[in-house]
Parts: sequence; C-alpha cells; structure tokens
Amino acid sequence: MTAWTLHMSIATLSDWNKLFDPDMVPYRKPEKRGKAGKVTIEIVRIIVAKARDIQGKGKKIRIKQFCRTIRDDLAIELGRKTVQEILVANDLYAPSTRTRRPLFYRNICRRIPNGLLSLDGSEFVVTIDDKPYKFNLEIGVDVGSFCHTGFDIRQTETSQAVIAVLEEHQKHYGLPLGVLFDHGSANMSEDVAKWLEDKGVERVPVGPGNPKGNGTSEGAFSQLKSVLGTIDVKTSSPEELGKSVLNILVSVYTKMRNKLSLRGSTYSPEVAMRTEISEQEYQHEKERIRIHKESEKTTDEDQQKLDSLYTVIKQHDLLLDDASMKRAESIIKSHSLTAIHKTERAFTLAVNRKQDRKNVSYFFGILGNIQQEEDNQIYKDYCREKYDYQRMLADELQEQKIQSLKPTIALVIDMALAVKGQSEKMQGFAIKKCGEWLNIIFGTTSYCAVVKKRIQGQIGKTTSLTVTQKEAVWEWIAPLLNVNAGCESVTSIS
Repeated sequence: MTAWTLHMSIATLSDWNKLFDPDMVPYRKPEKRGKAGKVTIEIVRIIVAKARDIQGKGKKIRIKQFCRTIRDDLAIELGRKTVQEILVANDLYAPSTRTRRPLFYRNICRRIPNGLLSLDGSEFVVTIDDKPYKFNLEIGVDVGSFCHTGFDIRQTETSQAVIAVLEEHQKHYGLPLGVLFDHGSANMSEDVAKWLEDKGVERVPVGPGNPKGNGTSEGAFSQLKSVLGTIDVKTSSPEELGKSVLNILVSVYTKMRNKLSLRGSTYSPEVAMRTEISEQEYQHEKERIRIHKESEKTTDEDQQKLDSLYTVIKQHDLLLDDASMKRAESIIKSHSLTAIHKTERAFTLAVNRKQDRKNVSYFFGILGNIQQEEDNQIYKDYCREKYDYQRMLADELQEQKIQSLKPTIALVIDMALAVKGQSEKMQGFAIKKCGEWLNIIFGTTSYCAVVKKRIQGQIGKTTSLTVTQKEAVWEWIAPLLNVNAGCESVTSIS
C-alpha cells in the first residue's frame, strides 16, 4: 500500500529499508570519497608504493579491493575512478576503455506521440500437430508512447509486409513524421522507399553496428514472446490455421498492451497517441529529425575512411553483397583514421601470410583490436598527464626552484621558453608566477607603453634567441600585460 501511495516500486522501498534502522539511523556511514580535496603528490606516492608492494608479492591488483585496502589501512578516501587513473598513470594497472553506444538512439527516444514509428520484424514458430511453421511478424511501435499501432504476418520478411504495417498505422493514427528501422532488405527496398517518399515520411535507418538502436520494437517483441510463450496447436488443419491463431493472439496482446501505462507514466499508450499535439511541438520535432538526418551526411573525414575501405576491397578483390557493403560503410565511420591506416598495413601482412584470411570480417576484427589499443593508449596518456608520479615529482621540484629565484625580466623570458611543451599544470603555475614577478618588477602601477617597450627591448637584446623564439616569447608574455601580441612585434628589435 505504501509503495502504491508513493508511486514507487516495492524494490526501492526494500532497498531503503536496508539502509536505516527503526529509529532512522543509517546502518552504514556515508563514505567521504571526493571530499578530501585534490590528489597530492604524497597521496600518489603512497598509493603507488602500496600497489608495487602488492605486485611484489605476486598478487593481482583488483580495483574494488584495492580501494577498500587503502581506505582501511591508509585512511585514503578516493573514488574508484581516481585510484584507477593513478595506477594506470604509473603503469601499475592495464588501461581498459569501452566504446560508447551511438548517440543516435539515446536522443531519438521519448519524443512526441506519432513522431517516430519504430518498425521491425521477428520470426515466430507455430507448431501444429508437432510440425513447426515459421512466420515473420512485422510490428510497428510508436517511439514516443510505446503504442503498438499495427502488425502484419507473412511467411517471410517482405516489403509488402512493411507497407501493410505502415498503412495500418496511418489508418488508425495518421502518418508519422519518420520511420525508424534497421538495414534489413525489406526495410531498405525501393517499394518501401517510394511509399515513404509519396507520403512525405522521413526514413531514419538504425546503424547496423548498433543492435540496440531499434530498441523500441525489440522491447515489444521481447514482451510479446514472453506473454505468448510456445504456440502449439494440435489439429490437422493446414498452415492457414496457424496464421489465424497467431493473428488472434497478437491482436489480443496489442489491445491489452496499449491499455497499460508505462512505468513512470500516468497515461496509457493509447491515450498518449490520442493526445493533441500543438503545431509548435510538431514543427520542433520535424526540425529535430531534419537536423539529425543532416548530421548523418558524410563528412570529409568520413569520406577518407570510406576511401580506405574501398581501397582495401579493391586491392584484395574482396567479395561483398549489398547488405554487407552498407554495414561495412557504416561501421568504418566509427573508427579513427589512424587505426584504419594501421589496419590496412596489418591486414595486408596477414593476408600475405595466409590467403584464407582475405575477407572483410577479418579486416574488421583487426580494426577492432587496433582501435581498442589506440583508445587504451589515449586513456593512459590522459591518466599520466594527471597522476604520473615522476612527472608530479619533477613539477614539484621545478616549482620549488622557481619559488627561490629573484624576479627579473630575463627570468620571465627564460620561463616563457622553458614551459613550452610542458604539462597544463606546469603552464598554469608558470603563468601565475610570471604574473607575480611582473607585479614585483614594476610595482603596483598599471602596465603602460613604457613597460611594454622595456620588456620588448629586453627580448630583442637577447642574442641567444632566434626571431621565431622572440616572437613566441612575446606571444606568451603579452597576455600577462593585457595587450594583443599581434599588434606589436619584437623582431625588429635586435
């Protein structure tokens, strides 16, 4: 009763019940991760030493257990992500990255009713007198409301089945703005394309590399098959009986499902589909779909990736059907150019060693491995930039050395040269320190033309610098003086 009143699931209340005693005192005290301030070099040193000690004993570091160890033994409260980055930066833990799911599907869901229609097919088996009969069920589900708007049953997946579902949807709810489906041959057929074009409905295909892209229909099939279970009819009737039985069952399911509201929604899909949509919302959704389709157009970088794919196919005389080619063209765009170029060379070597490796699947297998290595290296470099102990130690020594120096214009110039190519932390420290030095050198007066000329003169008199170096030094110092480096040049002063 409490769960129903609060509009919460019983599982949520059960979890809450485990957190507090009858007096509402928490059983477990909250952790202080992320509240202890920035990660200092001393913390990094202690964590690195502890990790090396564990590895020295021949044990494997497990992040969750290691975080618990440093919290209990060393009183260091850090999040799992931070600890992992510290270990990766110091070569104590192998970097591991995961490719994100394409953004398209996450953005395309939860929109206005009758905006996007998700359409997909799935195979159903009806057993009659112990003889199985296979049917393809094509079903349409509104993305915004999860309303099941139409279906069609045939022996195989055909373009006529797709059009039949679209026509049933139109009959009951009108035309949608767009149709979301995968790259199946029926969905991508000329008949379907012509029907959509004639009706002014946008075709929004789901990327073949994204199996969850058409998740609205996939979820519908999952629930449908769960409800129906095994369909087994004991009769001597022919195949048409099986089709009619399945037709009745699906009809019952769609009618019942459309009357049940989704979790977290106060309206059923059927009511949502009947809801009036303002012209502004309609046009906004239409524009959003148009922008999304524009973003799918091939860029210069994508074209280079496609050219590399075509080169590999032509060079090695690979055979691909139309569906495989479209899938390859879509997947290749999600990888980096450097990974693709490395894969081209690796694939050529592999094929030269063994001819049976000459296929597109093997090429993409190599590409996936190389891309993973590249992603891991990028992550490792990121971690090193933040928490590499040796770099942090060198930066600290450099800071101490800078702190002890007496400020002069020559020192500011040397600093500008020294920090080129250094870490962001070191760059920030150098900028701050040079600003302090300039304040000390010129007192509290505002920077004026005389001050600028004095600095430019000092740079120009430094004979050890080339013209390019002089320009670079001035461009680095100029922002500290609140002037535009491009307005004045120091190369004429020598």
